[in-house]
Amino acid sequence: MRTLIFKYLEGSATDSEKAELLQWLRKKENRIVFHSYKLEWRKGLKNGQITVGGEESWNRLQEKLWQKSYNRWQESLKTQQFFRYAAIFFFALSIGTAVWHFSGQSSRNIQETTTSVIAENGQISKIELPDGSLVWLNSGSRISYNNFYAEQNRQVELSGEAYFDVAKNAELPLVVNCNDLYVRVLGTKFNVAAYSWEESIDVVLEEGTVELVNPVAKTTFSEMESGQRAQFSKENSALQVNDVNTSRFTAWKEGMINIYDQPLKDVVKRLEIRYNQEFIYDKEIEDFRYTFTIENERLEEIIRVMEQITPVKAIQQNDVIELKIDEEKMRKVDR
Repeated sequence: MRTLIFKYLEGSATDSEKAELLQWLRKKENRIVFHSYKLEWRKGLKNGQITVGGEESWNRLQEKLWQKSYNRWQESLKTQQFFRYAAIFFFALSIGTAVWHFSGQSSRNIQETTTSVIAENGQISKIELPDGSLVWLNSGSRISYNNFYAEQNRQVELSGEAYFDVAKNAELPLVVNCNDLYVRVLGTKFNVAAYSWEESIDVVLEEGTVELVNPVAKTTFSEMESGQRAQFSKENSALQVNDVNTSRFTAWKEGMINIYDQPLKDVVKRLEIRYNQEFIYDKEIEDFRYTFTIENERLEEIIRVMEQITPVKAIQQNDVIELKIDEEKMRKVDR
């Protein structure tokens, strides 16, 4: 495999050889072997052993193979299950910074590219990042990172909710960018909920320690300990930290959602991304509060529970479910 890997790195591998390499790299142990050969190849570059036009060929090949690898990997993982667990390995990104070593040139000569993984409504995705860290991406969420990840940085941008099982690297902390808040870790297990429509960013720490950092001042708001939940207000930057049962906030990885004292407007958002169903509702009921657990229940069962808890009724309008005040129930309450 050494010869094929060197041909790939030099840009001289055929399409069939690239396909063979892509298939081989899907196994984690093979990517470790690939990395060792990559280092050997780099040493050769430092000694001036570089083919004519090699740098131009490498830049061209990097972009081409990144897209081809992504497309092939995605196609091979399509499924009709309600929860789609996608293990995505962008091996081209893990070797992307090899160009940095060409003729002593700096990384500013490499064009930055971004990889984004999206869990559509009604889906959960499981992702392995180039450094071996695992990420569970909840429905309606997106995570992004650039082609320098695991080489020069471990920075990811998150919109939505994700659970992280971070590979340890004392020299390169992993940083989760939630716009209003950065979460910085070395190696740990934690959950971040940073949906754009929510008023706060939620961080729940299962193992290890994490730092909550002000993205503007670069100062630390707080250092969390295992078993804690931090709620960061987007409006005034207020931070509240308390001890919790972490499983209540991470059970969504197994398909369970815990609704705890949440207003109807937030519950509806959860239902929309869980069931891929559009809702509308009257403003007068948006603050009705709910506490219940969703596991394998159908949407109509959840709506029935909401109608029992509060004086609301659901009406199907084409593809949209409308939630309205139930006047008859309200009259009974007022008696």
